[in-house]
Amino acid sequence: MTGGTGGMAGGAGGMSGGAGGTSAGAGGMSGGAGGMSGGSAGAGGSGGGKPPPAPSSGCNKTAPATGSSGSPLTVSGHQYYVKLPTNYDASKPYPAMIMMNPTNNPITWAEQNAGFEATGPKEAWIRVYPTMANNASGWGSGDVSFFQPFYDQITSSYCIDKARIFAGGESSGGDMAGILGCEYGDKLAAVVPCSTKPVGGYALDVPTNRKCKGETTAMVMQGKNDNVVGPENGPKMRDFYASLNHCGKTTTPVAGYTDTLSNCVMFEGCDAGHPVYWCNHTDPNYSNTNHGWPTFAPKFIFGLLSAY
Repeated sequence: MTGGTGGMAGGAGGMSGGAGGTSAGAGGMSGGAGGMSGGSAGAGGSGGGKPPPAPSSGCNKTAPATGSSGSPLTVSGHQYYVKLPTNYDASKPYPAMIMMNPTNNPITWAEQNAGFEATGPKEAWIRVYPTMANNASGWGSGDVSFFQPFYDQITSSYCIDKARIFAGGESSGGDMAGILGCEYGDKLAAVVPCSTKPVGGYALDVPTNRKCKGETTAMVMQGKNDNVVGPENGPKMRDFYASLNHCGKTTTPVAGYTDTLSNCVMFEGCDAGHPVYWCNHTDPNYSNTNHGWPTFAPKFIFGLLSAY
């Protein structure tokens, strides 16, 4: 990923953690304060140049159905709805952020809490909000197969830049983002697993055993003091992607995100274009459980991914 500009405020929540086990260096990314503008985001050693846009077959289709939280669209047993950028231009390929909600939360959770409806993403990205097949059970390994028809449907309906499709989620939604980054790494440019827990039926084994499709940038966020799902899976998710992307053992602090409420580092030596970030934070949001979507997350994510 190459350098660029970004930043944004918003989001509510915390998330689960684990021990870091990485060493710190200097450098990283400069943050921006407030709002959605300001602060330059450097990808830090990703190299490889910036890929050209890859327009989807949905480009130049007028008035595509977007659904709504009250009347969602459906594909492969899953509901979802789409928010198009302000002044959407059907001839312009846009990055797309797919954001998945946590277990036992409504389909509106991601729109209301992830922070991507603030100025910045609202103008620059297509935002897609899917929900799991069974809300009580949450996202799980049985939901993986939905992604291909879902991907086909959104890329054929909206003008999406297929080189810049991102997926994030919190709790079981974070589990699913991490799984999809392996299973569909050839289709996702970046994933943001947050507040993850052990995923039933899908052990985080070494990437060679999982036979991942390609590599993807990973921004793993986990609360140090999560008392909902525990701290164990965050470091496993982090190490999975650090291994997949052939990162080194040392890390560099991300400038602007070095306080304990964010505590983000970037691994050194990752394959070009596929950096791995680890934020082992103490954000008290989400009823002081340290489990959820942290306040710094939307600004951090938009700042980095806008550089693509």
